[in-house]
Parts: sequence; C-alpha cells; structure tokens
Amino acid sequence: MQIDERSGEVVRRPTLEKHKLTRRHRVVDKRVERTKKIDSRFDTRRSPFKWNKLHPRNIGVVYLYALIWIVFSLWIPDTWTMWLTHRSVLNQNAILMVVALGLLVPLAAGVFDLSIGATISASSVTVAWAMVEAQWSVPAAIAAALVLGVAVGAVNGLLVVKIKIDSFIATLAMSSVLTAYSVWRSNNRSILGFPESFKNLATEFAWGVNKTVVVALVVAVGFWYVFEHTAAGRYLFATGGAREAARLAGVQTDRYVWGSLVASSTFSALGGVLLAAQFGSTQAQSGAPYLLPAFAAAFLGATQFKRRFNVWGALLAVIVLQSGVKGLQLAGVGTTWIESLFFGVALALAVGFSTFRKRVHGGQRRWWRREESGPEYFLGRLMRWGVPRTEQSKQNAEQWWFDPEDNEGHHLKP
Repeated sequence: MQIDERSGEVVRRPTLEKHKLTRRHRVVDKRVERTKKIDSRFDTRRSPFKWNKLHPRNIGVVYLYALIWIVFSLWIPDTWTMWLTHRSVLNQNAILMVVALGLLVPLAAGVFDLSIGATISASSVTVAWAMVEAQWSVPAAIAAALVLGVAVGAVNGLLVVKIKIDSFIATLAMSSVLTAYSVWRSNNRSILGFPESFKNLATEFAWGVNKTVVVALVVAVGFWYVFEHTAAGRYLFATGGAREAARLAGVQTDRYVWGSLVASSTFSALGGVLLAAQFGSTQAQSGAPYLLPAFAAAFLGATQFKRRFNVWGALLAVIVLQSGVKGLQLAGVGTTWIESLFFGVALALAVGFSTFRKRVHGGQRRWWRREESGPEYFLGRLMRWGVPRTEQSKQNAEQWWFDPEDNEGHHLKP
C-alpha cells in the first residue's frame, strides 16, 4: 500500500483480481482512482433539473405521441388536426382511464385483478336493472352498483389473503362468476330506458368534453396524492416490491393487498356506472373489452416517469394508444381489428421491456456478460488443462496465486 505523504490519501493498494486467461486470482497493486465529479444531489452550482429526465427511456411515450402527431398530420391532415378528433379520444376513453387507474392499486401491491372487465359488466347491469326493473331512484341504483363492486373486492381479498389462492386464479374465477350473474340479471338481453337524470352524468361539461373526463381527472388527482404524498402509498409500493420484507418492517401487508383489490373493484364498478350512462343501454358483456386495454395502459405507463406504476404514465398511455388507434381508423386501416392488435402488442412490449430492464439493472448475470463464456475463458481452460504444467510453473503459481475460496487471501493455493 502506498500513501501520499502530503495529503495522507491512499494512492495504491493491493487488490485481489482474477486473470482473464488463466482464471486464477492474484494480488495486484492497483492505483486508487480519485473521482473529480461532484454528486449532483449535493452540488449547489447546478440547476435541480436533470436533463436525463428527457431521455426516451423516461418519457418515451411522449416522443411516441409526437411521432403519431407528425405521421397522421401528414397522412390525414384534414381530420387529424381538428379538435373534434382529439375530443372524441378523451370522451370515448374516460371510462378506460378510470378503470386503469383503479387497476394501478393492486398492481402496485403486487397482485393481479382479472375481474375488472366482469365487474364493469355486473355493475352496469345492476344499475340498469335497479332503475328500469326495480324502479329505484338514480342515487340508490348507483349506490347498489358501487356496493356490488366493494363486495367483489372483499371476496377477492378473502380468496387471496386468507385462503392463499393466487390472485391470478382467484380473480379469474370471480370473473366467471360475475359473467354468470350479468347474464342472469339481464336475461342475456340489452336493458334500455334509463332516466334522463342518469344519462346527464355523461353529457357535455365544457368545450365538448364530457363529465366522464372530469371524473377521470378527479380520480387521477386523488390517486396521485395517495401514491406520492401519503404513507399508505409508500406502504403499498413496499408491499408490492418486497412483501415479506415490508411485513417484517411492520407493514400490514395483508390489509394493503385486501384494500387494493377492494379499490380496484370499486372503481371498476364506477366505470360500469359511467358506461351505462354514456351509452344509455347495457348488456352482459359490455365490460369485457376494457380488460386488455387497462392492463396495457398500466404496464406501458409503468415504463415512464417513475419507472413504476404511476398515475400520469397510465393516463398518457391511454391517450397515446387510443390516439394511434383513432388515427388508423380515420385512415381506413383495420377499423374492426386494429384496436385489439394495438393493445395486445403494447402490453407485450411493455411487460417485455420492464422485465428486460429489471434484469439489466437488477444485478443479474446476463448471457452476454457471463464469466463462463467468451474466447478468454476457453483459452484459459486450454492453458490449464490442455497443456501439461512443469514443476517450475507449479512453484511460480504457489508464489503468486491465491485460493479463490479464501476470502481474505491469506493461504496460498497448494
């Protein structure tokens, strides 16, 4: 070890390293590199804004949206640049925004809820039956639909937390039960004849934007505050990230998992109520088309901004994906099948990119960086095993090479 007499800093120190060719450990006197960079967190000379926030891996959906704008502005400029087009995107997908935001809660807690589509159908059928068949008032019918959503979430939580059924299986089974309920309650037919006061829930609010968009924004602000500024949000992400570690730290993980499933079902029921008000009718399978887009928006939004499930990433993903679908439909490309293709590909790419990034940044050994590969490894094997070693080479090895299994490096390899 070499120490600078003037500064007292260590200049060179012995380190144990592995040779690239022979794959044996030896002591090497290495120079200590002194960094001249200042940590940006403590550097007061720089602006707090970080330019890497604009990197495509952080806001790639924004650049994708800009690319969609450029492409369709050149392809169909007469219809794409109109406010009517983008207003329709917001109005038609406000319910999807509400459902996707509700889905973020169980995903943040580390569980899946595959019953959201069936919950939308069941709640819309319930509110329609209560107003048309049972002649209930509008507030009572809406309350019944929301109570149904809470009950569905409670049963899902019971199956997952208490009975220890995997969330994928439990919510899939609940989806089948709710589908049967919707068919039975609606007699497998459309329900019409809603009161005008109920339909007014989805009418225009301002500038052609419906009230459902306002509801989606209010829900988004509420979830954003809970996720980012409350202890419940931090405990929720801790439960999803490492449930056992969070439980040992004192977090009631079972309660958060249970509550997340209740929240997802409740907001799915709210989406079903808004769906019935927007279309003025409902049927047993009305909520099924919302399952795949909600998951695609949640996972695609998780790759943006916070690099985890977040509110604004999910909303932006809904707008970008539906804008792409809308543009292709206006251009006359795949008007019937393009939406399913778009969301299926988006979900696969989002999950694949998230998994790949976790492998790269999670410290796992990648196949292109494995130590047991490459020409150096095979050359080293040939040198050690293919070529006979002489007595002199063995003596030299005893002087310089150390046992890799000895962490402190005190014993020579025999």
